[in-house]
Amino acid sequence: MFNFLFSSALDIVIIFAAYFIFRSTISGPTRHRIYEKFIDSFGKFVIYIFAVSLAITGIAAYVMYRTRFVSYLNIVAPALVSIFIGFVISLVPTRGVEDGDKKDNRI
Repeated sequence: MFNFLFSSALDIVIIFAAYFIFRSTISGPTRHRIYEKFIDSFGKFVIYIFAVSLAITGIAAYVMYRTRFVSYLNIVAPALVSIFIGFVISLVPTRGVEDGDKKDNRI
């Protein structure tokens, strides 16, 4: 049980680290263009997350089986998927379209 809690806490740390790294290295307009091109609807979002997570886990499993490090598969595969999740989270726009134009138009 301790190993599971430690691994899940480590994955959360990896997600936040990847989020902040990708957010600081990729400019806002570029992130927004990537978001609009690939993940502009919730359906696409779910399908892309599933497909890429499946591919990352499959590739990691293949590599781990070929290198005989199978015992580390349950640690390495979720860590790699966590990096991808942090990247996807960094793409989500944080401001709306009208936030820059209207500052104090409260009713």
